[in-house]
Amino acid sequence: MKSGTPCHFVREGGCTIYDERPQSPCRNFTCAWMLPDSPFPDTFWPQQLGVIIVLIQWRNQPAYLMRSAGRDPDQQLLEWMQNFSMKSGRPFFYEINGEKLGFGPPLFQQDMLQRAQRGEAMW
Repeated sequence: MKSGTPCHFVREGGCTIYDERPQSPCRNFTCAWMLPDSPFPDTFWPQQLGVIIVLIQWRNQPAYLMRSAGRDPDQQLLEWMQNFSMKSGRPFFYEINGEKLGFGPPLFQQDMLQRAQRGEAMW
């Protein structure tokens, strides 16, 4: 198990070893939804959303990584995140059917295109 990577103990409905979960990374991890001043609504609770949102950095600025907690992000979530990204300038990464994708401002898009051209992973 490692932070930001889907855990094999997560099934539909949440963590199957929640009471016995390890200190690291599980108990030490804080989903972006739970952070102070989180921009995300209460409906983004991972067990309800089916996705965990992780606060990461891009060019020393906040960005987000959405990882499966039972499912890939759906169209409604992607639209919410795209609108949020356009208003805030904060990019995000996500995965659909194993394909790694990203959304963000033009400079972010340029960075991701250059990474792809060099054969580097998005995240």
